[in-house]
Amino acid sequence: IRQRDIMQREGPAQVQMVKLDAKGSTKVSKDGFECDNGGNNFETVRANVRVRSGKWYYEVKLLTYGKMQIGWCTDKYSIQSNAYTGVGNDTESWSFDGSCQKAWHGGTNNDGRYGEYWSNGDIIGTVLDIDAKTISFYRNGKDMGVAFSNVTVGDGLYPAASLQKKQKCAFNFGKDAFKYPITEIFPDVHALHISLTDGQLKDLEKLYEKYKSVGVSLSESGETEDVIKGQGLLEFSQDMGVTEDKDAGLLIVSWKLNVAHEKCWEFTRAEFVGGWSIHGCSNLPAMKKKLASWREELKQNSKFKQFYYYVFDYLREDKKILGMEEATTVWDMLGMNERWPLFGKWLAYLSGKKAISRDTWRLFYNFIEQYPKDISNYDTDGCWPSMIDEFVEYLQNAK
Repeated sequence: IRQRDIMQREGPAQVQMVKLDAKGSTKVSKDGFECDNGGNNFETVRANVRVRSGKWYYEVKLLTYGKMQIGWCTDKYSIQSNAYTGVGNDTESWSFDGSCQKAWHGGTNNDGRYGEYWSNGDIIGTVLDIDAKTISFYRNGKDMGVAFSNVTVGDGLYPAASLQKKQKCAFNFGKDAFKYPITEIFPDVHALHISLTDGQLKDLEKLYEKYKSVGVSLSESGETEDVIKGQGLLEFSQDMGVTEDKDAGLLIVSWKLNVAHEKCWEFTRAEFVGGWSIHGCSNLPAMKKKLASWREELKQNSKFKQFYYYVFDYLREDKKILGMEEATTVWDMLGMNERWPLFGKWLAYLSGKKAISRDTWRLFYNFIEQYPKDISNYDTDGCWPSMIDEFVEYLQNAK
């Protein structure tokens, strides 16, 4: 259980830094958090955990203020223990060095200066947003902006840092409270540390096995897939208090557990166990409490919009479109009639239409944001899909 290979995160529950060069002079504390380079070369440490999707944050406390390159790397990062190269000096790594106010990738410094100079005792935070392919850095809670865009993830990214001689720092992956949590900026950002104990992880595995076995035992084809599906998913939904047809609770859980859209209405072991462990939940009461908090979060328009976008991709599976009957059912589940006064007329217009594309699904939400009450000031030169243009014409002809 301790060494899990999950969709978002791979590695032990407790994150630790390890030396990439076993012969190097850097000392790593027993807990794996504090690193001290007492040698003469530029030496690299890397975490024992990598991530493949989602948003992730960690902090580094500077115990000296000299040259250190703090950031992320792939498993292809080349180890070169010498006085000049470190994280950010090849194409497989990205870093920030506040001693010279530079962001490094591929050996270049991001076309000039980045961020702020750092001092002894500063807390440097970094956010890896794999979905947006960006890396940002923070100094004592202050956002220094996006340092890198179009970041290539490969088979996952590891926290990593290179320290010049006599440099020292301490990493915090979330085992202790972050000094500068950034959840207001990134409400769905994750700490890399998993707070569940081994016992709690075993409880979570047992819960998964319970719902999986229900689905398997009732499978007519005798399937032995390692997934929760069918009756097992229905039983989980009921245990979570999601019993009404119009309740989007299970969709919300799927979104937050980052469930892929290859097959909807299923949870793989990686998605269920890995996802809930990241959110610190090992039993139903904790899961129900977390779902309640996610429902509150969706009252924020920006978060609802993310969820709305996800729902289409999740339900369409490997198709490019969503059947109109399913689309209208889901809109009803999402409460779109309460969000937009013209929604009833939108459904009337769609009567007889067979399907909706991904672009139209997304742009429809942008449309109701721009025209929240009526279409009296509709811009005919706007770049809306034909379905929306025709809907506006439909409304105008109905007057």
